[in-house]
Amino acid sequence: MFSKSLFKQSCKANGVMWIIITGAVCFMLASVMLIAGNGKLSMTREAIHGTVVETEVKAKIEDTSLSYYKTASDAMEFFEEKYSASYQENLTELMASGMAEDEAGKTAGQAAYVAAAGSLSDEYLPALLTTLGYEADSEEANAIQGVVFATLNPMQEDGSYMFDDYYASIGEEAPRYETVLATLTSELHNDVRDKYVMDTTAEFLAGHFVSAENNAKMMEELSGYGITDEQYAEFGYTDYAHVKNIAESAIVEYRSKLEYRLDNMTSEETVDGIKEELAATIPQSLLSQLPEEVSDAIDEIGQMDLYGILVGSIFFKMAGLLLPIIYMIMASNALISGQVDSGSMAYILSTSTKRRTIAFTQAVYLAGSILVMFILTAITSVVCFRIADVNTDLDIPKLLIINLDAFLVMFAMSGISFLASCFFNRSKNAMAIGGGLNMFFLVATMLGLFGSPVLPSIIRMNDLNTFNYVSIISLFDVVDILKGGTDFIYKMFILVAVGLICYITGSEYFTRKDLPL
Repeated sequence: MFSKSLFKQSCKANGVMWIIITGAVCFMLASVMLIAGNGKLSMTREAIHGTVVETEVKAKIEDTSLSYYKTASDAMEFFEEKYSASYQENLTELMASGMAEDEAGKTAGQAAYVAAAGSLSDEYLPALLTTLGYEADSEEANAIQGVVFATLNPMQEDGSYMFDDYYASIGEEAPRYETVLATLTSELHNDVRDKYVMDTTAEFLAGHFVSAENNAKMMEELSGYGITDEQYAEFGYTDYAHVKNIAESAIVEYRSKLEYRLDNMTSEETVDGIKEELAATIPQSLLSQLPEEVSDAIDEIGQMDLYGILVGSIFFKMAGLLLPIIYMIMASNALISGQVDSGSMAYILSTSTKRRTIAFTQAVYLAGSILVMFILTAITSVVCFRIADVNTDLDIPKLLIINLDAFLVMFAMSGISFLASCFFNRSKNAMAIGGGLNMFFLVATMLGLFGSPVLPSIIRMNDLNTFNYVSIISLFDVVDILKGGTDFIYKMFILVAVGLICYITGSEYFTRKDLPL
């Protein structure tokens, strides 16, 4: 079944070509992996990730600051309504009882403050949480109650103020809402209240946002984007003053635009509608400011493993197959049809070597030489991956699977060329059919690349994805391997089956056909 002498002859005849092509493939592979790695190709992905994440977090701060500001503003308006009503009622009673005006005013103010704070706690906030659909002890409910009472900072029974310790912990002077109440009858009252609410809500948000607990939560959320603690700190989101400035800027912009819109409000607009529109449009992330197609593309690029795509989908699936395919076409042609065409097959058969032995030996040489070629590329790729300093989803197990899958693609394609070589007696026909079909697969894969999910949607031409359905190389599923999926496994079995069927069929046909000897 196996002829050592014929195997040695095949090695000698094709050895130089195999060495040159194997060396060229390993050299190109090493160049691609090292240049791309040391050239910090992954920094493109990291830079996009960083920019997108930075603007998204900023937009989150702005959105939260506006939400806190509106919540606190509405709550303080309710508080003042209750305070005013209670104050007037208490003042009238106290004055009627004969108490001095100054003393009556002070006593009535204290009683009104307590009553209004009680209404805020017992009536307003429960109703608000019910309207918003939040459970009383939920994280969202705690945040709403926190910002409202941090804004009011009410006096407690022991004479201390509820949030004085908190403001001291962030290095801010504790606010007193009594300073706002003192301007109730002033024309500037609304401006004083709005400025007070802006300052307190920005301070409350910034203090909690830069807390160790929130930083840990943010890093957990951003870990999937490759954001490190150092990079997050560089964004400035651990800096209290920076976060407070972002929050205040958003509120200032909201207040100025709201004033303009209310002054120029049309009959079709409502105050609540204008407020909702501004709250939705002021916090602008990078992606939301771009056309949808562009933002989607940037987001895609930011999530892409560019190094893995370059090595797997571009090199191993296309550029790295080109030279091996050339070798495989020429070798498979020379092993059977080339010898029949030149007449040397007659000499081999004259040595009593059986056709089945010839077919089996040549098939072993062809498949074996390709296997050794990809063993060397696997070794080269692992060594280069160890040397290259790159952040990628690719790892050594995945890299070995990619090398194995690349070999199986070549195994299936070599089976097709071997079948053509066994079928035709003229080498030109074998090369035209077997070689032409395999080159078609490669070209179709190159064209199909421009329609595959490997490329961002903004430059992807979906119609070209049709070429992926007519190429056997599409069974080489690099994307699934990089994602850690399992669909590539059954595709590998298909490649093995195609290769075995072609090798066996070609060998059987060569054994039984008439040869022009």
